[in-house]
Amino acid sequence: MDSLGGSGCSGGSLPVVDVPDRIEVNDGAALVLTWPDGSITSVPAAELRQACECATCQASDHSHDVASEVRILETSVVGAYALNFTFAPDHHSTGIYPFDRLRTLGQVG
Repeated sequence: MDSLGGSGCSGGSLPVVDVPDRIEVNDGAALVLTWPDGSITSVPAAELRQACECATCQASDHSHDVASEVRILETSVVGAYALNFTFAPDHHSTGIYPFDRLRTLGQVG
């Protein structure tokens, strides 16, 4: 995926959002974000899938997904504040993951 520039939006009463400089998906197995301060966050696909807070996931238990089978099939930017993923093997795609949440989910290096 192409890298993103900028460090969020400002103006009015909108909060400044920390936007990654670079968004990568490594072989569908992990999301890797490089932040403006130089830190790198890595989040395994299975951890992203388990962290989904959409209405469907809140109403069900998707713990049956086997971690080794979960892959990121597609990634898209939502506005200027979040990412959306399509996961294999279930093709789940309704979760929205704000950048600030992604930064806290992963391992920072």
